[in-house]
Amino acid sequence: MKTFILALIFSIIIHILFLFNYEIEKKPENFHDKKIENKKKKSSITYVQLKKPKPIKKSKPKIIKEKPTLKKSKKRDFKEVKKEIKPQKRRENIVKTKKKVIKKPKKILKKQKDFKKVKKEIKPQERRKTVDKSSLENFLLENPVLDKELLDDVTKSYIKLYGDEYEKFTKVQKAFLQNNLKDIGRITQKYLSSKGYPRIAIRTKQQGVNVVEFFLYPNGDIKGLKVINSSSYRVLDENSIDTIKIAYKDYPRPKEVTKIRIYVHYRLY
Repeated sequence: MKTFILALIFSIIIHILFLFNYEIEKKPENFHDKKIENKKKKSSITYVQLKKPKPIKKSKPKIIKEKPTLKKSKKRDFKEVKKEIKPQKRRENIVKTKKKVIKKPKKILKKQKDFKKVKKEIKPQERRKTVDKSSLENFLLENPVLDKELLDDVTKSYIKLYGDEYEKFTKVQKAFLQNNLKDIGRITQKYLSSKGYPRIAIRTKQQGVNVVEFFLYPNGDIKGLKVINSSSYRVLDENSIDTIKIAYKDYPRPKEVTKIRIYVHYRLY
C-alpha cells in the first residue's frame, strides 16, 4: 500500500513539472511573432534580392577507356615422372667383318671436239649485165634501127642531146634509145608530179629545164647519175636526181649497158 501511494505522488510531481516547462517555452515564441507583426505594419514595401542564375556548365562526355584485361594463363600442372634406370647389359664381343670393296675399272671417256656447223651463205647469182649474142640478134629483128628523120619529135629532141656520140653506139643501143627514151622521160615526169613541186621553188617562183645523165644496166641498176645541164636553180637540180633515184625501178631494161640522157621540165601553172 505504501508503494502505491509513493508511486502516485511521484507521478503527480512529474506531471506538474512537465506543464511548467511547456508554458516557459511558449512565451518566447509569442514574443518573437509579435515583433515580426509590428515590422510588417510599419512598412508594407518589401525588397527582394534577386540572385544571378548560375551558368550551366556543359559537361563533356566522359570516355571510358576499357582497360585491357590480361588473361591469366593457367599454370599447367606438371606431373613428376620417375624414370627407372635399368642396368646396362654387358657388351658382347662382336666380330666385325670388313666388306670387300671391288673397285670397278674407270672408263676413260675421250672428249669429243665440238665442231660448229658453219652454214655457207649461198649468194644468189648476180643478174647478167650482158646478154647473149643470139638474143641481141633477135632483139634487132624485132626492133630495127630507124633513120632519125622517121622518129617522133620528142625522141628526136632526146637523141640530139648525145650529138656525135650517138653514132658511136652499137645497133642494139641505138634501137633501145629510139624505142624507150620517150617512155623513160614520161615515167620520170610522172614521178616528179606525184612527188610534188619543191615548196621553196614555188615561193620563189623557180622554173626551168635540166638535163640528167646516167648509165642504165640490163639488171635495172643505174650508175653515174648527174646533172649535165643545170636549170640554174640548185633546188630543182637536186629534186631531179632524187626523183630518178626512185623512178628508175620502172624504167625499161636494155640488152646492153646504155647511156641515158633526158630532159626534166619544171613549170608553174
